[in-house]
Amino acid sequence: MIKFINNYLKIDSKNNSLIIVKHDNRSELVYYGKKLADHNDYSYFSSGCKDKCFASNCDYTNIRSVIASNGECAQKSSSVGVIKNGIFTNRFEYVSANIVEGFDSPLPNARNKGQTVCLEYVDVISKATLKQYFTVFDDCDVIATHTEVINTCECPITVNKLMSLQLDFIALEANVSTFDGTWVNERTRHNTHLTGSRFEISSALGITSAEHNPFMIVEINGGVMGFNLVWSGNHKEVVEISPFGRVRVQTGMNDYQLNYELKPGEKLVAPEAVMVYAEKEETVTNQMHKFILNHIINPNFAYKDRPVLINNWEGTYFDFTGDKIYEIAEKAASCGIEMLVLDDGWFGVRNSDACSLGDWVDNVEKTGGLKNLADRIKSLGMKFGLWVEPEMISPKSDIFEAHPEYAQAIPGVEPIERRWQLCMDLCNPEVLEYLSDILIKLFKETGVDYVKWDHNRSMSDVYSKCLDNQGKYFYNYYVNQYELLRRITEACPNVLFESCSSGGCRYDMGIQYFMPQCWGSDNTNAFCRLFIQEGTLVGYPQSTMGAHVAAANTFPNINIESRFNIAAVGAFGYEFDITKSTDSELDIIKKQVSYYKEHRKLLQYGNYIRLGSIFDSDLTGWMLVSDDKCEAMAVVVDKTENGRFKYQRFSFAGLDETALYKVSMRPQANVDGIFEFTAYGDALMNGGLDFYSMINCEIKEKEEAGRFASRMFYIKKIN
Repeated sequence: MIKFINNYLKIDSKNNSLIIVKHDNRSELVYYGKKLADHNDYSYFSSGCKDKCFASNCDYTNIRSVIASNGECAQKSSSVGVIKNGIFTNRFEYVSANIVEGFDSPLPNARNKGQTVCLEYVDVISKATLKQYFTVFDDCDVIATHTEVINTCECPITVNKLMSLQLDFIALEANVSTFDGTWVNERTRHNTHLTGSRFEISSALGITSAEHNPFMIVEINGGVMGFNLVWSGNHKEVVEISPFGRVRVQTGMNDYQLNYELKPGEKLVAPEAVMVYAEKEETVTNQMHKFILNHIINPNFAYKDRPVLINNWEGTYFDFTGDKIYEIAEKAASCGIEMLVLDDGWFGVRNSDACSLGDWVDNVEKTGGLKNLADRIKSLGMKFGLWVEPEMISPKSDIFEAHPEYAQAIPGVEPIERRWQLCMDLCNPEVLEYLSDILIKLFKETGVDYVKWDHNRSMSDVYSKCLDNQGKYFYNYYVNQYELLRRITEACPNVLFESCSSGGCRYDMGIQYFMPQCWGSDNTNAFCRLFIQEGTLVGYPQSTMGAHVAAANTFPNINIESRFNIAAVGAFGYEFDITKSTDSELDIIKKQVSYYKEHRKLLQYGNYIRLGSIFDSDLTGWMLVSDDKCEAMAVVVDKTENGRFKYQRFSFAGLDETALYKVSMRPQANVDGIFEFTAYGDALMNGGLDFYSMINCEIKEKEEAGRFASRMFYIKKIN
């Protein structure tokens, strides 16, 4: 609920409060934390040191701001920059605050909103207007916020910075957790302790990137806060501590190459940012998961079962025919797998990476007819999925020969090719029309149930002949990208879309607004996936994360049962040539698929709880617990060489302390018998269970040469 109390604006979520006060002509953050009772005076939270700092060479203001202008005689980062007539300095003054019905934005933003309040500011120098929105939700503690600049001047202005969120706190130190990496090593957790310094992560690659995911956690004064963006492009997150004990947190779109001109009456709307406060990280994770499911994901898919699929890519790459794909589908169907996804290579003359992107026309000679192949696969009782990469174009393609202007390229400059491809210029309205028309036609005529939408390179040579100001490019690209996705998803409402970007290089809430799941990583090695998946699941629900059992790992040599245990935490599937599997391997796969289906709802939508951390310990795992705590699934992994001789112990979590549970180990082909026992929730969560005894119950064969063991446990309340 949002309310005005005297001079205070009090924004309450279910369990938290954010309080802002008008201080002179500025807005000051008085409090953000656990929910407070309504009161007519919160002046006791005063920072003590207000504006007009006594030292002439120090920050002019030390109040805790939610908006900071350029040129304030402050070292800390500003949140907005407006240029008028060559003047870069701004002084945005707080004018008013009103509860509003909503707002207009060309960007995706949270669904099913509660109340929204709009704070209005006016720049006394340029006369531009700044609006700042805060939204609460009835079912969670997440608060959404964003800003927009409106040109209320008599002449053009230019916006060169517009952050979505700023919060200031009083503290001398902060701990920041970010989720960074590279291709095949996405969202690795990094923890940074800050004292009197500035910390920044960002992307300038045209995508949110594998280098730095926009989700981050900040711990200040014993509280834990999570921050994220509903955005898929360049972004920046900043945490800085001043010598005066002020911590500033900012997140928003990157100001890299941002030079957005606004004519009188025009506005620029920043992406929506979200934040949540809690006393422990587990609660931040739970709140972020629920928020994404209830307010970001398409409601048609938010809690819908994800099908068990098989993808041919790692099994065949480009070397396939329609008959070969059907053979894979036929064998997969016999194991209970529900969908076949045909990956790259079905269109144009695409038999390698080097050509045909943009020519979204069936290679009938290779596929035997895409519609015919889809129908044959559906006759097996399976669904059919298809790979595309619409935002890319190959210089060796029919569409490029006809329309070279469709590619990002600077006139007179040879563009940089990556993976033999260029990026489509989505700032060109002709490209938007071409892609929406050809893809909708393709998906409908083929009758696809699923689309894997790839994006395999970062942007370069950023230029569009359709823009008079190239400083608008990155922003307008995503306005049109989201419009493209809106058209396609509305035309194909029953199609499940999965985002892929060289694996997990565009794993963000902006893309998840249209695509309910993302391919976690091109790295399908189960050992590596432990790190990638743990980092991912801190901020994103497991139902959004594509995770597959692939062919045998080269190192370490992890058997197919442990590969299943690790992949089953996400939107699950297989990725190899199943026609080469032995009868015993097919029997294992059949049992895995059956077990997954039996517990699918719990695995995909149970409350995620981490058991230790793969980044800190050798024994790690996770739990997925139903809302009523009547059932749970746990996976425990020992990743160390000869780890079973360490007699390591662990405890479950998230259960009802007073309930009696039956714990059953999932049957595994390399283990005779099933380890089962009953215990009360308090014992399971506090007693310290002996993992050694659980993994050594009549092992049929030597397991991973003494390295890497995993077990999955189903925990059912019986009293």
